[in-house]
Amino acid sequence: DIQRELHLPVKRLQQDVKTRWNSTFDMIQSMLEQKRALSAFAADHELPATLTANQWGLLEKTVIVLSPFEDLTRAINSSQSSTADVIPAIVVLKCLLSQERDTDSGIKTMKSTLLQAVNERLCNIEDEPLFSVATLLDPRCKDRYFTSADAVIHAKNALTKEAEKIEDTLRTATTAAGPAEVQL
Repeated sequence: DIQRELHLPVKRLQQDVKTRWNSTFDMIQSMLEQKRALSAFAADHELPATLTANQWGLLEKTVIVLSPFEDLTRAINSSQSSTADVIPAIVVLKCLLSQERDTDSGIKTMKSTLLQAVNERLCNIEDEPLFSVATLLDPRCKDRYFTSADAVIHAKNALTKEAEKIEDTLRTATTAAGPAEVQL
């Protein structure tokens, strides 16, 4: 009823689900969309605790910080995405989280914790041959998004190993079947 009175879309608030990180983002975003209705409800029902203006501000800043995660999650999960998109996406997150802004008061710890987690994830993914080779072979990326010279060397070594495996398979097939019968 309050939503209708305030001419807001009639929606239920999103619930947080432990197994889906973006449900927290969706929950905060839905709270912000219904801020006026929630405040009116709290006032009408004399709730023991309501959010202060500062807390609402922190929620707004939190949504701003988490928005790139949501956008990149959707992009990576789309049918047009490839394995080569993962490392560049994580590097973009790292750059966004590294930027310090005057508006970061109250969320600096959150940003630094997220940055640390993103850095760890990037190191793990750069060590995965699937992601590193895919990124290296993608003409849009090549070796531009690797975070260190060691990561580039690791990716090139992984690519070399994959090429050697293919050569060995072809050589074995050629020897076993004879040169005229080998099909790719």
